[in-house]
Amino acid sequence: MPTTVETVRDALVRARRDRSLIETESLPVPATQAEGLATARALGEALGLPLAGWKVGIAEDGAPIAGLMPGPYLKPGDVYEGAIGAELRIEIELALRLSKDVPLRPERPYSRAELLACCDKAYLGIEIVESRLANWFGKVAFPLWLADAMGHGGYLIGPEIEMSALDDPTQFGCFISLNGVTIYDQPAVHGNGDPMVPFLAWANRKEEGLGSLRAGQIVTTGSLCGGVLSPGKGEVVTKLSPFATIPLTLR
Repeated sequence: MPTTVETVRDALVRARRDRSLIETESLPVPATQAEGLATARALGEALGLPLAGWKVGIAEDGAPIAGLMPGPYLKPGDVYEGAIGAELRIEIELALRLSKDVPLRPERPYSRAELLACCDKAYLGIEIVESRLANWFGKVAFPLWLADAMGHGGYLIGPEIEMSALDDPTQFGCFISLNGVTIYDQPAVHGNGDPMVPFLAWANRKEEGLGSLRAGQIVTTGSLCGGVLSPGKGEVVTKLSPFATIPLTLR
């Protein structure tokens, strides 16, 4: 009889390949956060996904968490193809590119300055959140959400910005419109205050879990606007003032 990890992995593999959604009630729930992360890793291996990037966060119990971000990686003006009936949410973020490996070092935690020194570029990034779990918002057990890479759909890498932008994101503004209609226009705010907090927590985790942080990978530090639900599909304009405007198309 298949294990929970195998059952959830196989369902998510089918959903990603078919661009379809899964009724959450049809799936068993991984027993722990660790099992959820193990499922995410098994999913990536089954699909042959590259370990190209990470979305990091902190769970309600304070534990560091992460999701693999295999892409698709988009550039400004590109089209993102969503599954029929899926909710699409847009997150304006700051991302970092690792210039060197960051090996697990639980006996000597990394400092914020050390971790930034392991990165050579910062970018304005846009994550498309598209869970393969139907009606997921506020209704999915957290280990199952981890198994689905915390709803990662795709990532758009925008222009390079100064590393100092991570020091105080509250000075920036977030704007999103769909087909010419404004759907979000608020000052930037990060759920942990400092965008480096979840990245630092993951770098200082006690166990390898999903794999190593390696040179060339992208790490996104979390949304500056929450997850903004797109009320439909079409032409999207995102802006992090005063840096840049990034267009994309949801289809």
